[in-house]
Amino acid sequence: MVLTGSRTNRSRDVLKFLASISLLALTCAPAMAGDASEVVKAFYADPGSEYQLENRDRFVDPVLKFLVDSDAAWNRDETVCIDFVFSIDGQDFDLEEITRTLKLDETVNGDTARVMAHFTNFDNPTEVEWTLVHSSAGWQVSDIASLTNEWRVSDMTCQ
Repeated sequence: MVLTGSRTNRSRDVLKFLASISLLALTCAPAMAGDASEVVKAFYADPGSEYQLENRDRFVDPVLKFLVDSDAAWNRDETVCIDFVFSIDGQDFDLEEITRTLKLDETVNGDTARVMAHFTNFDNPTEVEWTLVHSSAGWQVSDIASLTNEWRVSDMTCQ
């Protein structure tokens, strides 16, 4: 960029340049940038979306490994390794009730975050713990656990 002309024109050129750089930075930001809670909140807007292939970039091991193993088992011989929705800790759900009662509590310690999801589903209080790690891709889910029904994805296996 060449700055020529009066001081006003140079100032205007600098402002345009800074605005362009800012816009470029925003459009190049990682898809997962933002609070860890925002990553988790997306799964409550669309329960079950944690299993969709287009969302695999939101996960790292051990959850990613379990999802990949589950897909392989299904493709091999239709073995079902997942028979409930992790985010809601159940098979059936009332999205309106979950949305209305959802409360997320986030604790960040360096590159690790824990997001506790508290909600009711069919009048049943539920707590799901999400563990996330921060990398160049942003916040990604590394584990999911139910405090209500005492399961943890990192403890699950799929063959």
